[in-house]
Amino acid sequence: MKQIFFSIFLTLISGSIQSRTFDSFISSESGNMQKDSVTSLVKLKESYKLSGKNLTALAEKILYKKTPQGDMYMYLLRPLRKSKRPLPVIVYFTGGGWVGGDVEGQIPNAAWFRDQGIIGIDADYRVKSRHGTSPIECIQDAKSAIRYVRSHALELGIDPDRIIAAGGSAGGHLAACTFIDGGDTPGEDLKISSKPNALVLHNPVLGEGFGQEFFAEHPEFSPILHVKKGWPPTILSNGTKDNTTPFQAAEKFTRLMKEAGNICELIPVKDADHSCDWPVSNPNFLPTLKRMTEFLREQKFIE
Repeated sequence: MKQIFFSIFLTLISGSIQSRTFDSFISSESGNMQKDSVTSLVKLKESYKLSGKNLTALAEKILYKKTPQGDMYMYLLRPLRKSKRPLPVIVYFTGGGWVGGDVEGQIPNAAWFRDQGIIGIDADYRVKSRHGTSPIECIQDAKSAIRYVRSHALELGIDPDRIIAAGGSAGGHLAACTFIDGGDTPGEDLKISSKPNALVLHNPVLGEGFGQEFFAEHPEFSPILHVKKGWPPTILSNGTKDNTTPFQAAEKFTRLMKEAGNICELIPVKDADHSCDWPVSNPNFLPTLKRMTEFLREQKFIE
């Protein structure tokens, strides 16, 4: 397993650093991005333009799980308009190859959906670089996060039947795994379902391409091998020139989903490599997120 994580780390760390550096530059230099001087989201209509650091600081920080390696938190962003009715929620898991990454990397995606009128959450989870863990613990934490949201739906103002799991790259894999049976934290209340009601996936790890060593040992966590009738409505994006999560795998997953009678839509991001539509500075961010929003409207998750 050590070789698996070493190869994963080498593959992803340079791209992760480059993306974050570029995103920070854009946030500070572009007139379209708001500076980190914002201290409240109360009147802010376009919170997704804030940096991940600023959004994380302004979000409601909620402890959802205690683990031997540390406490796991989720960061909740409430929409501008207050509602007397329970709201849908989208729960994001950031990418990082199960090795790195943190909530700052993809919380702007959750903020985008907060700006569309639903609750946005980014949930942290254990990773190799900070906690010395494997993808197994990542999957366990993702399922725990969805269970926490569902079991605390009333106090959080969330509709427990409109929970959307989302993520990018390895985070997309975790989102998909919340629907797959197995991989639960020992002792957790399995009467509370970890299965989301919809999936939003950005260049997700699906079982082909990145992570082959892991999936060879654990085919039970390969989403592409477990497609069957009953999966929730799913939309995914993928770069047509992605060398990490191959576009062909996204096409295959979409085809299998449709053949099984499920609702599934693939957004091809032309000529894009990995992280095809995030961070916010990516020119493909807005076109992709707008289509994902329309998809969720069509599926009655966003009014």
